[in-house]
Amino acid sequence: MDVIEAGPAYVAVLARLHAAAFPDDPWDERSFAALLGQPGVVCFVDERGGFLLLRVVLDEAEILSVGVTVPRQGIGGALMRQAIRAAGWRGVKTIHLEVAAENAAARALYAALGFTQTGLRKAYYPNGGDALTLCLGLAD
Repeated sequence: MDVIEAGPAYVAVLARLHAAAFPDDPWDERSFAALLGQPGVVCFVDERGGFLLLRVVLDEAEILSVGVTVPRQGIGGALMRQAIRAAGWRGVKTIHLEVAAENAAARALYAALGFTQTGLRKAYYPNGGDALTLCLGLAD
């Protein structure tokens, strides 16, 4: 399987992946160490080039970040499906995320997975771009 759960030993890998996926706003190793030290935060790495951070609080979860360094290889989908499974195993009923309104590829993936738009955050990103808030209800 290409997707693995990644703990604190992966902070250097995560920082490199994040820098490759988000060169304009990379997170450093300390940022990942701090996130992974928080209760309920789970990280997945796709060995082909991607990561996903998920935070679980009671019966809700939030996708904190998804980064893919090799486009159109199914990495984002594999990471999302693993996060959805892991959230279900942890008793999550609803998963939330934010996505840039102009990110058509991510929006298509999330729609295919069953996410629906719940809101709009105008000028949410540093570049002035809008964010859409999405959620997915998980079956019992």
